[in-house]
Amino acid sequence: MKKHYTQPLDHIEASDCNTLIRLAIEEDAPAGDPTSEAIFDSDRTARADLVTREDGVFCGASIAKYLLAEFAAMTGYKIELIPHLGDGQTFRKGDRLLSLSGSLRGILRIERPLLNFVQYLSGISSTVAKAVELAGPNVHVLDTRKTLPGYRRLAKYAVYCGGGANHRIHLSDMAMIKDNHVQAAGSISEAVRRIRAHFPDLPIDLEIDRLDQLEEALAEKPEVLLLDNMNAEQIRQAVKRIREFSTEIRIELSGGWTPEMLQSVADVGPLGVSMGYITHTTRFLDLSLEIRS
Repeated sequence: MKKHYTQPLDHIEASDCNTLIRLAIEEDAPAGDPTSEAIFDSDRTARADLVTREDGVFCGASIAKYLLAEFAAMTGYKIELIPHLGDGQTFRKGDRLLSLSGSLRGILRIERPLLNFVQYLSGISSTVAKAVELAGPNVHVLDTRKTLPGYRRLAKYAVYCGGGANHRIHLSDMAMIKDNHVQAAGSISEAVRRIRAHFPDLPIDLEIDRLDQLEEALAEKPEVLLLDNMNAEQIRQAVKRIREFSTEIRIELSGGWTPEMLQSVADVGPLGVSMGYITHTTRFLDLSLEIRS
């Protein structure tokens, strides 16, 4: 079972994306769409299908619903959404993901904002799904805060849809002690002491990057012990010692991990691997909105 570090983002609300949606609509057509408005009568209707050109995992049903609702409020164009897949479902090349029905002018105007959201989020979900498959059952693929500004909750929802596990959503979720904190505080134990004095109920994720820090870190009994930029042998030594000390401490790895590297620690689990890669190195999935009539 996936171990989420916070309440998992298993759904999104309009409040998670409406600011982004409004910006997307405004920037794409600040003075309307003169091309479509000149060519097509205002009463012309059509149907369009969102079709895939490659395999993947869908993350777009929720954002499409909120996008069309906000689009109608902003422009008056009312377009019906006909879903064919739900978020988190897999698809094959050539499948229809959703359909739009209504004003042709409206469909053509919302086409690019819709594709931008769905291609990006489905790209994350598809990348995560591949990583999860490579990792195997004992390695949990964790997201990070390396997300585009404003897209945090959407990107982490896409990670969830792809089968990954959500790490902290923001700085307020847990105390994550990194090397800069330790250096400024003077020691691992002092950094932990100060946090527990101010926020006694907040879980602590403690990062170390050397084996000689391990015993001091264990003595503080953090909820999570993060092994940063360690090689395979160092990871194995650290994991062995942590499990001898406690089976309650979660073990996390970080430091430039890519999906292809995950199999190297599959036999060391259970543990989690934080991967900025799944959100900051994701390409748009190849999807197309095709007008049918």
